[in-house]
Amino acid sequence: MSSTVPAEIRTVVVVEPDVLARMVIAEYLRDCGYKVIEAVGSTEVWAVLDGGHAVDVLLIEVSLPGDENGFELAHRIRQTRREVDVILTSGVAGTVQQSHELCEEGPIKKPYEAKEVEARIKILLERRRAAKKT
Repeated sequence: MSSTVPAEIRTVVVVEPDVLARMVIAEYLRDCGYKVIEAVGSTEVWAVLDGGHAVDVLLIEVSLPGDENGFELAHRIRQTRREVDVILTSGVAGTVQQSHELCEEGPIKKPYEAKEVEARIKILLERRRAAKKT
């Protein structure tokens, strides 16, 4: 568990079709003080966003079931929900270049370390907080 809990409760949506991977990272982030909403695919993400939930960060697996993969979902989020930061994850080789176009810090390669995910979330939240001050 992290020693630094966020100053205010932030919401992270973990979009991961693999139930075990999703449960592990979601529980870790909860232990770090984040509110976590779990989703399997893009339909659930849009239900959360359209339902009025204040979401700070989406952690999206590139390979999602359904009509919209992680890249497409991230692209639509970037177009319609600029206030939400996106982190893409993938175990698939060749996703790095496309991921860099959709998230400033680049993708997180799977299998990832939970601490690496938390550190990336903190970077994005701090960057957003600093941008609001200017």
